[in-house]
Amino acid sequence: MKTIVLGKFSAICLSVMIAANQAQLSRSQALVGLKVGEASATLARLGPPAESEIYKGMSVRRWNLPNGNELSVTVGKEGKIVYIESDWDGKSDNAGCDLPGLHFGLTTLAELRKRFGSNGFGFKGRGPGAQTLDGLVMMNSFEVGTSVITFYTKINEDEFQRIKASGTNLSPADYAKLDAISVADDAYANSEWGDRVYDPAYKRIKWK
Repeated sequence: MKTIVLGKFSAICLSVMIAANQAQLSRSQALVGLKVGEASATLARLGPPAESEIYKGMSVRRWNLPNGNELSVTVGKEGKIVYIESDWDGKSDNAGCDLPGLHFGLTTLAELRKRFGSNGFGFKGRGPGAQTLDGLVMMNSFEVGTSVITFYTKINEDEFQRIKASGTNLSPADYAKLDAISVADDAYANSEWGDRVYDPAYKRIKWK
């Protein structure tokens, strides 16, 4: 299976995605103590959301966490959590996240693919990356039971150009830094983003 490639700056970054050695995650698939499939009542402990909206008949709620990060949760029509996303604010010194050994703004794409054994997969409906105002965010997903975990790593274009001009022999994957993590219900992921495009070396993650 082939990897989808974007143009220009995106293409340069995405071309570095190759396989590494298989590894395992070591905690349950929870973000901020929440799990996909739980009843929406579990969200009460977070207090009132900062924002809420209706999306395709589902409830989307967002909280600004004490450490400055943002949490987004989507509750399906049956009243259960179908999507959770934790986004780094880009400033907080508290760069830890819910997975041991991973840190927002520090952990690189190169480290992720080494730890998880491949580049995972992307979705045809959204591609493997998205251009931002200041660079590129790449999305690498993995199947964990009936959930899909996605790691979002960001490359700042100014930094990319500086390193390229300096002649430093670094892969873009060496400075694409972890910027967000999401966990989605498998059925929700399929309905939102469509078919999957797998790394040829892809293997499911064993998440204990």
